[in-house]
Amino acid sequence: MNRSTKQFAMAAALLALSSSRVLAQASAGDDGTYFIKGGTIVNPGGQRLVNTNILVRNNRIVEIGASASASDAKVIDATGKYIYPGMIDANTGLGLQDIGSVQTMSLRSELGDFNPHIRALVGLNVESELLGVTRMNGVTTVVTSPAGGTISGQAAMINTAGWNWEDLSVVKSAGMMFTLPGGGGRGGGGGGRGRGGATANPNLVSDFAQFMAESKAYDDARTAGATKLDLIYEAMRPLYHRDIPAIINANSQQDILAAIAFGEKWNLRVVIQGGADAWKVRKTLADKKIPVILSSLEAAPTDSVPYDEIYAQPGLLYDAGVKFAFSTGQGSNSRHVAFHAALATAYGLAPEGALKALTIWPAEIFGAEKEIGSIEKGKMANFFIVTGDPLDLRTQVSYVFIKGRDMPFDDRQTRLYLKYKGRPVPIKP
Repeated sequence: MNRSTKQFAMAAALLALSSSRVLAQASAGDDGTYFIKGGTIVNPGGQRLVNTNILVRNNRIVEIGASASASDAKVIDATGKYIYPGMIDANTGLGLQDIGSVQTMSLRSELGDFNPHIRALVGLNVESELLGVTRMNGVTTVVTSPAGGTISGQAAMINTAGWNWEDLSVVKSAGMMFTLPGGGGRGGGGGGRGRGGATANPNLVSDFAQFMAESKAYDDARTAGATKLDLIYEAMRPLYHRDIPAIINANSQQDILAAIAFGEKWNLRVVIQGGADAWKVRKTLADKKIPVILSSLEAAPTDSVPYDEIYAQPGLLYDAGVKFAFSTGQGSNSRHVAFHAALATAYGLAPEGALKALTIWPAEIFGAEKEIGSIEKGKMANFFIVTGDPLDLRTQVSYVFIKGRDMPFDDRQTRLYLKYKGRPVPIKP
């Protein structure tokens, strides 16, 4: 049975089953040992390994090469096809927000201005239909982030398939989400491109400065051996030890520079989220090695800027040596992240830069490069097999592997396609 027949037979069976019970989101996939033979591996950086085999066992890539083989493995013939590392959407609400306009279907935002103890990972809805839809386009990993307030909480890097939040987790705490008071970047967690102009709340500015000072004093005391715990301040300690980055929502040139200054004041690792004007300070970002998570390239350009600025920026950042990643901002659109990169290549971004920004660079930004981001021996088996370039809309995804599991094509969109594909044709009288 070929892949197309297999996936539609499985989806048809699931569709029949749905008449008797409500379906959960697509399954966590089939474990086992897999031997993928004859495909062309395309890694970030331009490396192409033609007619190369991959052996997957115990969720890992255990062998790569023309001579790799295994007698106990399920064989998948990838001859004439291409194998890419799983793509990464670097900022979403996936698993936290299903329908943004319905309050009870969103766990992305909490009350209060300072919530460093909030962890996106433990709030995930692992049965979200959006997970299945997302991974069927080759997006195997996302960074899902809380929003709202000044310190929104801890983002998590997760795979788009798994049995529970522990199984989905790639990096439990990928970074702390900030929106500095007085800036114009508020709202970027949802993919917006707002610029400066917000009026600072004097009380919030003062309260934030006090919170930072108190949390730093707490960290110093804990480092010196104090044992009294405060769970809110305790959550700030990884920032001060540079174990995780401060992901700062900043779009205007002024706000980006303010975010950089904030990081230097408190000796924090900084990642810029949004970065609408990042190209204007690209030399500074490159010199200071500060990465950027770009907000949605599918947003409409604002009236005051050239129409192509939003599309041309990734190419300018790449040429300047700035490490960046693409993001969609919303879980419902995570499956489109490759097409954001495609837009950028049409306006000057080198194709190898687009692949890096979809794979290894977001992995490096969030400390997961030893696990994901490229197809290498020893790494988690996150990759997908396609008929062509994944940035091309005409390309078909044949297989998706996440954590070494073969993902079934049982997502909501496939089920609906099969349902209405088989709709009886009315007989005219």
